[in-house]
Amino acid sequence: MRVTHIIDSLRWGGAQKLLVTFAHAVQGQDIELNIVSLIKHLRGVTIPDELTEAGVGVHFFTSKALHKPKRFYKLIRFLQRERVELIHTHLTYANILGALAGRLLRIPVVSTLHTQGYDPHKDPRLWRLLETWTLRFDNVHLSSVGYTVAESQKRRFPGKPIEVIPNAVRMLTSISGDQRETLRKQLAGDASRPLLISVGRLSPPKGYSDLLSAFATIHQRNPSAVLLIVGDGKLRSELRNKIVSLGLKGHAHLLGARDDVPRLLAVSDLYVSASYWEGLPVALLEAMSAGLPVVATNVGDIPEVLDEGMGVLVPPCQPGELAEAICSLLKDEGKMKSLGSAAREHVRKNYDPGTWAQRILLFYADVLSPLNTTSESGGKCR
Repeated sequence: MRVTHIIDSLRWGGAQKLLVTFAHAVQGQDIELNIVSLIKHLRGVTIPDELTEAGVGVHFFTSKALHKPKRFYKLIRFLQRERVELIHTHLTYANILGALAGRLLRIPVVSTLHTQGYDPHKDPRLWRLLETWTLRFDNVHLSSVGYTVAESQKRRFPGKPIEVIPNAVRMLTSISGDQRETLRKQLAGDASRPLLISVGRLSPPKGYSDLLSAFATIHQRNPSAVLLIVGDGKLRSELRNKIVSLGLKGHAHLLGARDDVPRLLAVSDLYVSASYWEGLPVALLEAMSAGLPVVATNVGDIPEVLDEGMGVLVPPCQPGELAEAICSLLKDEGKMKSLGSAAREHVRKNYDPGTWAQRILLFYADVLSPLNTTSESGGKCR
Protein backbone atom coordinates (compact mmCIF):
# COMPACT_ATOMS: atom_id res chain seq x y z
CA MET A 1 0.00 0.00 0.00
CA ARG A 2 1.45 3.36 -1.07
CA VAL A 3 0.40 6.06 1.41
CA THR A 4 1.40 9.70 1.63
CA HIS A 5 0.69 11.79 4.72
CA ILE A 6 0.44 15.54 4.19
CA ILE A 7 0.78 17.88 7.18
CA ASP A 8 1.05 21.64 7.62
CA SER A 9 4.54 21.39 9.14
CA LEU A 10 6.99 19.00 10.76
CA ARG A 11 7.71 21.35 13.63
CA TRP A 12 7.00 20.37 17.24
CA GLY A 13 3.41 19.35 17.94
CA GLY A 14 1.10 16.49 18.79
CA ALA A 15 0.09 15.69 15.20
CA GLN A 16 3.76 15.58 14.21
CA LYS A 17 4.64 13.23 17.05
CA LEU A 18 1.83 10.94 15.95
CA LEU A 19 3.47 10.64 12.53
CA VAL A 20 6.66 9.44 14.20
CA THR A 21 4.70 6.97 16.31
CA PHE A 22 2.88 5.67 13.23
CA ALA A 23 6.10 5.35 11.22
CA HIS A 24 7.66 3.17 13.92
CA ALA A 25 4.50 1.13 14.45
CA VAL A 26 4.15 0.12 10.77
CA GLN A 27 7.80 -0.79 10.19
CA GLY A 28 8.06 -4.19 8.56
CA GLN A 29 4.51 -4.08 7.23
CA ASP A 30 3.41 -3.86 3.61
CA ILE A 31 3.15 -0.08 3.46
CA GLU A 32 5.27 2.40 1.52
CA LEU A 33 5.08 5.61 3.51
CA ASN A 34 5.95 9.18 2.54
CA ILE A 35 5.45 12.36 4.57
CA VAL A 36 4.94 15.78 2.93
CA SER A 37 5.32 19.00 4.91
CA LEU A 38 3.92 22.27 3.55
CA ILE A 39 6.26 24.45 5.63
CA LYS A 40 10.04 24.40 5.40
CA HIS A 41 12.23 22.55 7.85
CA LEU A 42 13.55 24.49 10.84
CA ARG A 43 17.08 23.89 12.02
CA GLY A 44 17.13 22.06 15.34
CA VAL A 45 13.78 20.32 14.86
CA THR A 46 14.44 16.58 14.91
CA ILE A 47 11.09 15.19 13.76
CA PRO A 48 12.13 14.90 10.07
CA ASP A 49 15.26 13.01 11.18
CA GLU A 50 13.20 10.68 13.38
CA LEU A 51 10.92 9.93 10.44
CA THR A 52 13.86 9.27 8.13
CA GLU A 53 15.39 6.91 10.70
CA ALA A 54 12.10 5.01 10.73
CA GLY A 55 12.42 4.43 6.98
CA VAL A 56 9.97 7.11 5.84
CA GLY A 57 10.48 9.40 2.86
CA VAL A 58 10.29 13.04 4.01
CA HIS A 59 9.55 15.83 1.51
CA PHE A 60 9.01 19.58 1.79
CA PHE A 61 6.70 21.41 -0.61
CA THR A 62 6.88 24.97 0.66
CA SER A 63 5.26 28.14 -0.59
CA LYS A 64 4.69 31.71 0.62
CA ALA A 65 0.91 31.27 0.37
CA LEU A 66 -1.58 28.42 0.37
CA HIS A 67 -3.07 29.34 -2.99
CA LYS A 68 0.19 29.46 -5.00
CA PRO A 69 -0.30 27.09 -7.98
CA LYS A 70 3.38 26.17 -8.34
CA ARG A 71 3.45 24.25 -5.06
CA PHE A 72 0.17 22.51 -5.86
CA TYR A 73 1.50 21.46 -9.27
CA LYS A 74 4.64 19.99 -7.67
CA LEU A 75 2.50 18.12 -5.15
CA ILE A 76 0.33 16.66 -7.92
CA ARG A 77 3.39 15.55 -9.87
CA PHE A 78 4.85 13.93 -6.74
CA LEU A 79 1.66 11.99 -5.99
CA GLN A 80 1.53 10.78 -9.60
CA ARG A 81 5.19 9.82 -9.68
CA GLU A 82 4.93 7.88 -6.42
CA ARG A 83 1.71 6.18 -7.62
CA VAL A 84 0.09 7.02 -4.30
CA GLU A 85 -2.99 4.93 -3.48
CA LEU A 86 -4.16 6.88 -0.45
CA ILE A 87 -3.56 10.38 0.95
CA HIS A 88 -3.79 11.02 4.69
CA THR A 89 -3.94 14.69 5.76
CA HIS A 90 -3.45 16.52 9.05
CA LEU A 91 -4.28 20.14 9.97
CA THR A 92 -5.96 22.90 8.00
CA TYR A 93 -3.76 23.69 5.01
CA ALA A 94 -2.87 20.04 4.41
CA ASN A 95 -6.55 19.11 4.61
CA ILE A 96 -7.38 21.64 1.90
CA LEU A 97 -4.57 20.83 -0.52
CA GLY A 98 -4.74 17.09 0.12
CA ALA A 99 -8.48 16.95 -0.51
CA LEU A 100 -8.15 18.99 -3.71
CA ALA A 101 -5.26 16.85 -4.96
CA GLY A 102 -7.14 13.66 -4.17
CA ARG A 103 -10.24 14.87 -5.99
CA LEU A 104 -8.22 15.86 -9.04
CA LEU A 105 -6.29 12.58 -9.17
CA ARG A 106 -9.21 10.40 -8.00
CA ILE A 107 -7.22 9.22 -4.96
CA PRO A 108 -9.07 8.46 -1.71
CA VAL A 109 -8.23 10.83 1.14
CA VAL A 110 -8.33 10.27 4.89
CA SER A 111 -8.38 13.49 6.91
CA THR A 112 -7.82 13.37 10.66
CA LEU A 113 -9.60 15.95 12.82
CA HIS A 114 -7.26 16.74 15.72
CA THR A 115 -9.26 19.18 17.85
CA GLN A 116 -12.78 20.23 18.73
CA GLY A 117 -12.14 23.98 18.53
CA TYR A 118 -11.18 26.61 16.00
CA ASP A 119 -8.42 29.16 16.54
CA PRO A 120 -9.01 32.23 14.29
CA HIS A 121 -5.54 33.52 15.19
CA LYS A 122 -4.00 30.46 13.53
CA ASP A 123 -6.47 29.73 10.73
CA PRO A 124 -8.27 32.68 9.07
CA ARG A 125 -12.02 32.22 8.58
CA LEU A 126 -11.61 31.90 4.80
CA TRP A 127 -9.34 28.88 5.18
CA ARG A 128 -11.72 27.37 7.72
CA LEU A 129 -14.60 27.65 5.24
CA LEU A 130 -12.45 26.26 2.44
CA GLU A 131 -11.36 23.35 4.62
CA THR A 132 -14.98 22.55 5.47
CA TRP A 133 -15.94 22.59 1.78
CA THR A 134 -13.06 20.36 0.65
CA LEU A 135 -13.49 17.84 3.46
CA ARG A 136 -17.07 17.31 2.33
CA PHE A 137 -15.86 15.86 -1.00
CA ASP A 138 -17.07 12.31 -1.63
CA ASN A 139 -13.50 10.98 -1.86
CA VAL A 140 -12.62 12.32 1.61
CA HIS A 141 -13.08 10.02 4.61
CA LEU A 142 -12.93 11.55 8.08
CA SER A 143 -11.34 10.25 11.24
CA SER A 144 -10.89 11.91 14.61
CA VAL A 145 -8.54 11.52 17.54
CA GLY A 146 -11.37 11.09 20.03
CA TYR A 147 -15.12 10.80 20.59
CA THR A 148 -15.65 14.36 21.84
CA VAL A 149 -13.81 15.72 18.81
CA ALA A 150 -16.00 13.64 16.49
CA GLU A 151 -19.19 14.73 18.23
CA SER A 152 -18.20 18.40 18.02
CA GLN A 153 -17.58 18.12 14.25
CA LYS A 154 -20.90 16.48 13.33
CA ARG A 155 -22.63 19.77 12.54
CA ARG A 156 -19.77 20.79 10.32
CA PHE A 157 -20.00 17.58 8.30
CA PRO A 158 -23.68 16.52 8.42
CA GLY A 159 -24.29 12.97 7.34
CA LYS A 160 -20.59 12.18 6.93
CA PRO A 161 -19.29 9.29 9.07
CA ILE A 162 -16.33 10.05 11.34
CA GLU A 163 -14.15 7.13 12.33
CA VAL A 164 -12.90 7.54 15.91
CA ILE A 165 -9.34 6.33 16.45
CA PRO A 166 -8.00 7.70 19.75
CA ASN A 167 -4.37 8.77 19.81
CA ALA A 168 -1.59 6.53 21.03
CA VAL A 169 1.79 7.13 22.61
CA ARG A 170 5.01 5.24 23.04
CA MET A 171 5.76 4.59 26.70
CA LEU A 172 8.44 6.89 28.06
CA THR A 173 11.40 5.29 29.78
CA SER A 174 12.60 6.43 33.17
CA ILE A 175 16.02 7.97 33.78
CA SER A 176 18.59 7.24 36.49
CA GLY A 177 18.49 8.94 39.85
CA ASP A 178 21.71 10.83 39.14
CA GLN A 179 20.40 12.09 35.79
CA ARG A 180 17.16 13.15 37.44
CA GLU A 181 18.99 15.06 40.16
CA THR A 182 21.27 16.82 37.68
CA LEU A 183 18.50 17.91 35.31
CA ARG A 184 16.25 19.09 38.15
CA LYS A 185 19.10 21.26 39.44
CA GLN A 186 19.58 22.71 35.96
CA LEU A 187 15.88 23.53 35.65
CA ALA A 188 15.05 24.69 39.16
CA GLY A 189 18.35 25.45 40.88
CA ASP A 190 17.39 23.12 43.70
CA ALA A 191 16.43 19.51 42.94
CA SER A 192 14.02 19.41 45.87
CA ARG A 193 11.69 22.11 44.51
CA PRO A 194 8.28 20.86 43.26
CA LEU A 195 8.38 20.86 39.46
CA LEU A 196 5.19 21.55 37.45
CA ILE A 197 5.24 21.16 33.67
CA SER A 198 2.95 22.00 30.75
CA VAL A 199 3.69 21.24 27.09
CA GLY A 200 2.10 22.76 24.01
CA ARG A 201 2.04 25.50 21.41
CA LEU A 202 2.02 29.03 22.89
CA SER A 203 -1.37 29.98 21.49
CA PRO A 204 -4.65 31.27 22.99
CA PRO A 205 -6.49 27.90 23.12
CA LYS A 206 -3.85 26.44 25.43
CA GLY A 207 -4.84 28.80 28.27
CA TYR A 208 -1.31 29.67 29.36
CA SER A 209 -2.38 33.09 30.63
CA ASP A 210 -4.77 31.32 33.02
CA LEU A 211 -2.01 28.91 33.99
CA LEU A 212 0.30 31.77 34.94
CA SER A 213 -2.48 33.44 36.94
CA ALA A 214 -3.04 30.16 38.75
CA PHE A 215 0.67 29.74 39.35
CA ALA A 216 0.86 33.19 40.93
CA THR A 217 -1.57 31.93 43.58
CA ILE A 218 0.37 28.67 43.91
CA HIS A 219 3.62 30.60 44.36
CA GLN A 220 2.13 32.61 47.23
CA ARG A 221 1.21 29.41 49.05
CA ASN A 222 4.19 27.33 47.95
CA PRO A 223 7.12 29.67 47.11
CA SER A 224 9.45 26.82 46.21
CA ALA A 225 7.27 25.55 43.32
CA VAL A 226 8.61 25.89 39.77
CA LEU A 227 6.59 25.97 36.54
CA LEU A 228 8.04 24.84 33.20
CA ILE A 229 6.19 25.77 30.00
CA VAL A 230 7.55 23.87 27.01
CA GLY A 231 6.65 25.09 23.53
CA ASP A 232 6.86 28.11 21.28
CA GLY A 233 4.45 30.39 19.50
CA LYS A 234 3.11 33.88 18.99
CA LEU A 235 2.27 34.42 22.68
CA ARG A 236 5.87 34.00 23.89
CA SER A 237 6.51 37.72 24.39
CA GLU A 238 3.12 38.29 26.02
CA LEU A 239 3.63 35.41 28.44
CA ARG A 240 7.15 36.55 29.25
CA ASN A 241 5.79 39.97 30.18
CA LYS A 242 3.09 38.37 32.34
CA ILE A 243 5.69 36.34 34.21
CA VAL A 244 7.50 39.57 35.08
CA SER A 245 4.33 41.48 36.01
CA LEU A 246 3.20 38.68 38.34
CA GLY A 247 6.58 38.55 40.06
CA LEU A 248 7.24 35.01 38.85
CA LYS A 249 10.65 35.55 37.27
CA GLY A 250 12.94 32.74 38.39
CA HIS A 251 9.94 30.57 39.23
CA ALA A 252 8.04 30.24 35.92
CA HIS A 253 10.17 29.44 32.87
CA LEU A 254 9.38 29.50 29.14
CA LEU A 255 11.70 26.79 27.80
CA GLY A 256 10.72 27.15 24.14
CA ALA A 257 10.43 24.18 21.78
CA ARG A 258 12.53 21.27 23.02
CA ASP A 259 13.50 17.89 21.62
CA ASP A 260 13.99 16.43 25.12
CA VAL A 261 10.37 16.56 26.31
CA PRO A 262 10.48 12.90 27.50
CA ARG A 263 13.40 13.76 29.81
CA LEU A 264 11.67 16.90 31.07
CA LEU A 265 8.54 14.90 31.87
CA ALA A 266 10.61 12.19 33.55
CA VAL A 267 12.07 14.66 36.07
CA SER A 268 8.85 16.60 36.74
CA ASP A 269 6.34 16.06 39.55
CA LEU A 270 3.00 17.20 38.10
CA TYR A 271 1.57 17.84 34.64
CA VAL A 272 -0.84 20.74 34.09
CA SER A 273 -3.12 21.57 31.15
CA ALA A 274 -5.18 24.79 31.20
CA SER A 275 -6.59 24.51 27.67
CA TYR A 276 -9.89 26.09 26.61
CA TRP A 277 -10.46 23.32 24.08
CA GLU A 278 -8.54 20.26 22.95
CA GLY A 279 -8.59 17.04 21.01
CA LEU A 280 -6.80 14.18 22.74
CA PRO A 281 -3.45 15.80 23.63
CA VAL A 282 -0.40 13.69 22.89
CA ALA A 283 1.54 15.67 25.51
CA LEU A 284 -1.00 14.62 28.14
CA LEU A 285 -0.65 10.95 27.17
CA GLU A 286 3.14 11.31 27.28
CA ALA A 287 2.96 12.84 30.75
CA MET A 288 0.76 9.99 31.96
CA SER A 289 3.11 7.45 30.41
CA ALA A 290 5.92 9.08 32.40
CA GLY A 291 3.95 8.39 35.58
CA LEU A 292 2.91 11.98 36.29
CA PRO A 293 -0.33 12.91 38.03
CA VAL A 294 -2.34 15.42 36.00
CA VAL A 295 -4.41 18.51 36.71
CA ALA A 296 -6.28 19.46 33.53
CA THR A 297 -9.28 21.39 32.30
CA ASN A 298 -12.38 19.37 31.51
CA VAL A 299 -12.26 19.87 27.72
CA GLY A 300 -12.05 17.79 24.54
CA ASP A 301 -11.33 14.11 25.07
CA ILE A 302 -9.33 14.68 28.25
CA PRO A 303 -12.23 13.39 30.42
CA GLU A 304 -12.27 10.21 28.28
CA VAL A 305 -8.67 9.56 29.35
CA LEU A 306 -8.39 10.98 32.82
CA ASP A 307 -10.54 9.87 35.73
CA GLU A 308 -10.28 10.71 39.41
CA GLY A 309 -7.86 7.85 39.96
CA MET A 310 -5.25 9.44 37.71
CA GLY A 311 -5.61 13.18 38.18
CA VAL A 312 -7.94 16.09 38.74
CA LEU A 313 -10.28 17.78 36.25
CA VAL A 314 -11.28 21.43 36.64
CA PRO A 315 -13.44 23.76 34.50
CA PRO A 316 -11.67 25.84 31.83
CA CYS A 317 -11.19 29.59 32.34
CA GLN A 318 -11.10 29.18 36.13
CA PRO A 319 -7.51 29.83 37.27
CA GLY A 320 -8.63 29.91 40.91
CA GLU A 321 -9.93 26.34 40.75
CA LEU A 322 -6.85 25.27 38.80
CA ALA A 323 -4.61 26.70 41.54
CA GLU A 324 -6.63 25.08 44.31
CA ALA A 325 -6.43 21.64 42.68
CA ILE A 326 -2.66 21.91 42.20
CA CYS A 327 -2.03 23.19 45.74
CA SER A 328 -4.10 20.36 47.16
CA LEU A 329 -2.07 17.74 45.32
CA LEU A 330 1.28 19.29 46.18
CA LYS A 331 0.42 18.80 49.86
CA ASP A 332 -0.06 15.03 49.40
CA GLU A 333 3.01 13.33 47.96
CA GLY A 334 1.53 9.87 48.49
CA LYS A 335 -1.58 10.71 46.48
CA MET A 336 0.53 12.19 43.68
CA LYS A 337 2.54 8.97 43.40
CA SER A 338 -0.63 6.87 43.43
CA LEU A 339 -2.27 8.98 40.71
CA GLY A 340 0.89 8.91 38.59
CA SER A 341 1.24 5.13 38.80
CA ALA A 342 -2.40 4.64 37.83
CA ALA A 343 -2.02 7.08 34.92
CA ARG A 344 1.01 5.23 33.56
CA GLU A 345 -0.72 1.84 33.76
CA HIS A 346 -3.87 3.21 32.09
CA VAL A 347 -1.89 4.53 29.12
CA ARG A 348 0.11 1.30 28.83
CA LYS A 349 -3.08 -0.77 28.62
CA ASN A 350 -5.25 1.47 26.46
CA TYR A 351 -3.11 3.64 24.17
CA ASP A 352 -0.71 1.16 22.65
CA PRO A 353 0.86 2.34 19.33
CA GLY A 354 0.69 -1.08 17.70
CA THR A 355 -3.04 -1.47 18.30
CA TRP A 356 -3.65 2.14 17.22
CA ALA A 357 -1.68 1.71 13.97
CA GLN A 358 -3.59 -1.47 13.12
CA ARG A 359 -6.88 0.41 13.50
CA ILE A 360 -5.61 3.03 11.08
CA LEU A 361 -4.52 0.38 8.58
CA LEU A 362 -7.91 -1.31 8.83
CA PHE A 363 -9.55 2.04 8.12
CA TYR A 364 -7.28 2.45 5.10
CA ALA A 365 -8.32 -1.00 3.86
CA ASP A 366 -11.98 -0.08 4.29
CA VAL A 367 -11.50 3.17 2.36
CA LEU A 368 -9.66 1.37 -0.43
CA SER A 369 -12.09 -1.54 -0.69
CA PRO A 370 -14.00 -1.72 -3.99
CA LEU A 371 -17.32 -1.40 -2.19
CA ASN A 372 -16.00 1.38 0.10
CA THR A 373 -18.38 0.25 2.83
CA THR A 374 -19.62 2.81 5.31
CA SER A 375 -21.63 0.46 7.48
CA GLU A 376 -21.88 1.38 11.13
CA SER A 377 -19.38 0.04 13.60
CA GLY A 378 -18.57 0.71 17.23
CA GLY A 379 -15.84 3.17 16.26
CA LYS A 380 -17.92 5.47 14.10
CA CYS A 381 -19.59 8.61 15.32
CA ARG A 382 -22.73 9.55 13.43
